Amino acid sequence: MHNNMIKLYDSLGDYFCFDSKAVCIEDFFVDLSTFRTLFLEALRENNKRREMEEKIKRAKLAKEKAERERLERQQKKKQLIDMNK
Repeated sequence: MHNNMIKLYDSLGDYFCFDSKAVCIEDFFVDLSTFRTLFLEALRENNKRREMEEKIKRAKLAKEKAERERLERQQKKKQLIDMNK
């Protein structure tokens, strides 16, 4: 059992390109866990930032649309006033 575990750990060392003799199993798994935690946190932050950027973009488009509609109403109002003169 122990020999099989060491053999599998050596295979992990080859796969992840580290010296399995120099890095103890505990350190490897702590590093792997830390990487996973930081990676998931980065994914959450990226999704949050992307959602915020989309929200800002939608708000900007809505503001531009409202401004366009306001200008169109003013032009129509001005045309009606000019027709009455």
